[in-house]
Amino acid sequence: MRWIVLALLFINIGVFTWFELDGRPAAKPVSSGAKPVAEAGERIALVAEVSPDQLAAARAAPKPAPVERQSAPPSAGQLCTLLGPFAEEYQGQDIVERLQALQVDGDLREIEMAGQMRYWVFLEPLNSRREAFRKLRELQSAGVDSYVIPKGSLANGISFGIFSELDRAESLVAELRDQGVDARSREEPQTYLERWIVLEPGAAGRLAESFWEQLQSEYPELDRRQNLCSEVKGG
Repeated sequence: MRWIVLALLFINIGVFTWFELDGRPAAKPVSSGAKPVAEAGERIALVAEVSPDQLAAARAAPKPAPVERQSAPPSAGQLCTLLGPFAEEYQGQDIVERLQALQVDGDLREIEMAGQMRYWVFLEPLNSRREAFRKLRELQSAGVDSYVIPKGSLANGISFGIFSELDRAESLVAELRDQGVDARSREEPQTYLERWIVLEPGAAGRLAESFWEQLQSEYPELDRRQNLCSEVKGG
């Protein structure tokens, strides 16, 4: 009788355990498209959880203004270094080759230089070449030394000479006006060509002081100067 009671007890316990396990809801499978879990302390707010007022405020928030780049002020990089002048081309070419050996480029040029101021006495251009030569014959028959200007800003005008001294130019203008000739004068800068080596901005700074000392000992008359690159005109 005791064995029957124990058997019934074990059967009841087994049936109770089976019903307990079978009655629990099965775990749902995790979808592969689920979003990753936020890190500790971080909360993911879905759009559905944000109020319409918060969304409108976020859209209306001003965007940060772009950072404005400031333009660099003008620097000495606009200056070229000039070495010269050289009476002979081979002298300048020799230094150009020495610079190239030091990985510095130099360009030997004939540069137009400003010389002594001159003063041009002239008669304003006439309407045509024919009229200019008619006026020329009239002046020459009166003993006035003159010639027709063939080209330039005073083409078809009459030239009475170019002078290095202002006093001589003014004296001739006064003399011609006494003869009824409406002569005038203007300044004419005299220009000439010289050979110079032109170094681009910053190139001279890459040369050691010993190079300049050696160069000065070989060419005592050598001049080194700086000028705006835009004003260094080659001839």
